[in-house]
Amino acid sequence: MNGLHRSELSSPRNDRKESERLISLEEAAALLELDEEDIKAFVAEGKIPAYNIGGKFLRFRKGQLEALRSRLRMLKHQSVPIYHLTPPPEPGVRQKYSLFDRIRDFVYFNDFYILAFILIALLIAVIITKR
Repeated sequence: MNGLHRSELSSPRNDRKESERLISLEEAAALLELDEEDIKAFVAEGKIPAYNIGGKFLRFRKGQLEALRSRLRMLKHQSVPIYHLTPPPEPGVRQKYSLFDRIRDFVYFNDFYILAFILIALLIAVIITKR
């Protein structure tokens, strides 16, 4: 959601009692006119503030969602893409992946094993030279 700021969402526009009411995921989807999966994705990305109740139930403040709904309507009228900010790669086109990138990824994902191998080799070298 391009141009959406958390500071705008943190200040509710309605009266205090109405803004304090927490609503469910289904109600939020109906209010924002989005799918529940899209809302979960936006929550995971930090674009929509949400609260976990009991560790598994998502709840939202109605005032924050109304501010978000008005912002979404403005973005839709400005023809700003909401869901996909970057276009997906075309099918059949392979991304360039250089040798340096491959080595960097290998070291990043296997750094523990590389370090352990070096330490074991050093310990073996110290043990052999002490005899």
